[in-house]
Amino acid sequence: MADEQAALRRVAELVAHGVAKEELFATVAAEASALIGGEATTLLRFDGDGCATVVATCGGRAPVGARFPVSPSDESTPATILRTGRPARVDDHGSVDRPEYEQQFRVKSSVGAPVVVEDRVWGMLGATTPDRLLPVASEQRLQQFTELIAAALANAQARADVQRLADEQAALRRVAELVARAGPPEEVFEAVTAEARAATGGHATALGRIDGDSVFVVATVGDSPAQAGATFPVVGSISEIVRETGGAVRVDDYSTMPNAPYADENELMAALAVPVTVAGRLWGVLITKSLDGPLPRGTEHRLQQFADLVSFAIANAHHRAQLTASRARVVATADATRRQLQRDVHDGAQQRLVQTVITLKLARAALGDEEGPAAALIDESLEHAGRAAEELRDLVRGILPAALSRGGLRAGVESLIEGLPLPVLVDVDVPRLRPDVETTAYFVVAEALTNVVKHAGASRANVRVTLAGQTLEVLVSDDGRGGAEVGGGSGLTGILDRVEAADGTLTIASTAGAGTTVHASLPLVVGPTGGPGSG
Repeated sequence: MADEQAALRRVAELVAHGVAKEELFATVAAEASALIGGEATTLLRFDGDGCATVVATCGGRAPVGARFPVSPSDESTPATILRTGRPARVDDHGSVDRPEYEQQFRVKSSVGAPVVVEDRVWGMLGATTPDRLLPVASEQRLQQFTELIAAALANAQARADVQRLADEQAALRRVAELVARAGPPEEVFEAVTAEARAATGGHATALGRIDGDSVFVVATVGDSPAQAGATFPVVGSISEIVRETGGAVRVDDYSTMPNAPYADENELMAALAVPVTVAGRLWGVLITKSLDGPLPRGTEHRLQQFADLVSFAIANAHHRAQLTASRARVVATADATRRQLQRDVHDGAQQRLVQTVITLKLARAALGDEEGPAAALIDESLEHAGRAAEELRDLVRGILPAALSRGGLRAGVESLIEGLPLPVLVDVDVPRLRPDVETTAYFVVAEALTNVVKHAGASRANVRVTLAGQTLEVLVSDDGRGGAEVGGGSGLTGILDRVEAADGTLTIASTAGAGTTVHASLPLVVGPTGGPGSG
């Protein structure tokens, strides 16, 4: 008993230290053999396919890695243990229906104890002799070791489950961060399929969009016959069941599916699909396929979490598109109002005021050199009218300069810099563009130069506008004090709102003491227009 307790303690310490399974299995076989008189011991694993594999042995005839069938109908020790889940003993194998391997290894007596992990017979620890009976209570001694093996396997499984959960949460976090950063849907699709594949055991994974009676593959990873861009019929596929049920679908034997020939052609054995739902409607499916048997239980839940992130990404993209379109409509309406007001003032009040100035000059000329109250009143009126005309001209320019509408962006920018208290180098090399693009670019330049004059303390500024493919690039830089930021009443917030409403991007580089550069990129949804007022 002292030897037995010492042996169990040594094995228990290995279990506690979490040694590799191979080391633990070999130690158990050796310690168990020593306790039953040095008889041969073997640790078997039941593989679930009707066979058992030798994972450790001490003196046994079957080497590690050997496999042999275990038939539920025979009366061998392994078959009895697998069938009952309890220790078993056969004292005379000559009196029972012996499997071929027992005849080959000349087994006379055998005992065994099951290794039970989570209520499932994982395997057995057995001892055999070729020519005599094994000691009494050998199976009870073996069972003490199998309980330690079961504890070690359960601990290893628990650690593996914790690691798998940590890996899964890390993968979900990576995809969620991509969604939160408003990454392009295509990038999210690729990330989801890659991360879902890793989280579900490395099986081929594909994301498909259901459009009518077809599935359009938008992303795929792994050894999958469905490549991105391919189209497959919904009818007869696992996607059809998802569409009908609205939930996750598991197919453990694909030969039962209507499209079984497709499965046979691609050696597909099993599959699992979960829905991707957007705004309460089925958008598509996320599918994992197996070439080597049914997918593990719980895969549905893991896969659905990634499908939900796809749903969020699509919904977010849709909402952003709606918001951008709404902001663009607001800006377009405001710009249209500006243009109408500019035309009304220019063609109405401004022209009348100019005519008034001309009339007053004619009246003063009619008086000649005459001095008196009438001449003084005309001179005063002429001065006020001239000042009002100048102020009205500045007001119209602030609303929207006529030069921008008539001559395009270059003419608008040149009219803008007239009278500024610092030199501005202008390089605008673009043709006429759509009015909304020209207006947005103009106000970017106008607000940036206003900030330069008011806050930068600069000695000069530069304005450069170019076309790069289908993008208008606007840069305004100065040599001032820098330190500009969006917000805080700087006016840059207004630029940002206008640029984003045009689906563009704005970057500001403003290091203290090194000046400021405002860079706006404005997409041209359609090409340049060809003349003023077109588009």
